[in-house]
Order: sequence, then structure tokens, then C-alpha cells
Amino acid sequence: MRWSHPKGHQRAGRFIEACLLSLLQEKSSYGYGLLEQLLAFGFDEQEIPMSLVYRNLRAMESEGLVTSSWSQSDAGPDKKMYAITQKGKEELRKWIVLLKERKKRIELIIQRCENQGKEQ
Repeated sequence: MRWSHPKGHQRAGRFIEACLLSLLQEKSSYGYGLLEQLLAFGFDEQEIPMSLVYRNLRAMESEGLVTSSWSQSDAGPDKKMYAITQKGKEELRKWIVLLKERKKRIELIIQRCENQGKEQ
């Protein structure tokens, strides 16, 4: 299943925030690493350009949801590593409540449509 919208990545932005917070709760990571991991949420590479990931990370950092620091690498350029903050964990909990509520509504829509199809 893909989380997409007919207008492309315009709607993916806010949902990506929840995904990024979830990934960063598991472990700190750098931007490109997070982009690769977002594919596990059903996105495809065309839906989530790198600029969208970094735009979300910068916004979350300015809101205090994540922090960043530079990590030196022997095998290439330094990488900006991101980590979730306590405030970010609290925001993720709010996301989970919201997503559960939306899941219930989505399931009701699906059930209603499937039942209408059987009646015809």
C-alpha cells in the first residue's frame, strides 16, 4: 500500500513528520538514511524528495522535536545526525492518538462501502 495523494507529495509532508519521529525514536540517523527508511512506510522515492525530508527535519528542529549534530566520518563527508527530543516523543504520542482515530474512521468508511456493494 502506498501513502500518496493525487497531488503528489503536497499531502505527504505532515504524515512524514510522524514517520520521521517514529524512525528517530528507534535510533538517531542522518537525512539520507531517514529517506531510505521512509520507504518502509509505503512511500515511493518520487513522493518524498530529499528536500521534503530536510524541510521537515528543519521545521521539527525549530519546534524542538528533534536535535541535530555533526558526525565526523572517515569514509566521506561529515553527516548531520538527528535525534528525537522528549518534546518529540510527546508529539509522536499525539500523532499515534490521531492516527488511531483516523484509522477507525477509515475502517468505518471501508465497511460501509463494502456493505453497500453487497446490497446491490
